[in-house]
Amino acid sequence: MPDQHFAEIVAFAHEAGHLKHTPRTGWLLGGVRNGESVAEHSFRVGVLAYVIAACEGADPERAATLGLFHDLPETRIGDVPSVGKKYITTTSPHEIVTDQTAGLPEDLRARIIAAVDEHESAKTPAATPESQCSRDADKLEALLQAREYQREGYTQLDEWVRSSAEAMTTATGKALAAAALDVSPGEWWGSFARAVGRG
Repeated sequence: MPDQHFAEIVAFAHEAGHLKHTPRTGWLLGGVRNGESVAEHSFRVGVLAYVIAACEGADPERAATLGLFHDLPETRIGDVPSVGKKYITTTSPHEIVTDQTAGLPEDLRARIIAAVDEHESAKTPAATPESQCSRDADKLEALLQAREYQREGYTQLDEWVRSSAEAMTTATGKALAAAALDVSPGEWWGSFARAVGRG
């Protein structure tokens, strides 16, 4: 690999890191201050995409890759909340990620562009099982985050919970969304604490 590609890869990594400082702006509409970053969201989307795909018999590694990269274009346009999408026309994710990866080695560039494109295809007739799992993971992550914010006392998030649960398309996504409505966000450590307390 020519030396100049290493510099371009590092520059790309710095750009991806900008997502750690890019807020998920939709939560402001629900009254959440200092909410999660896009990077925090994307991490759990990748984890959930892996889980959903494994349960659905799809390729978990591919689905996780789609989830991990799906919001990469937001380094350049930010996170446009749903109310803004009626008024703002943004450049397509394909065009943005094509620009973002322009200096990368061609094979690497093609893989990243394909991952973003595949995630974006989830609502089209060309949707792959992995893209549907990644999209469900994106919606499920929002549902889980809304439930966590509700636990913190935010009271205007019922619409996030409802719309995220209704957006699921896979059988696993639907089942997980239903479970997420019942399972407390603190259950993962609460059950451990109860077991230790009995010991």
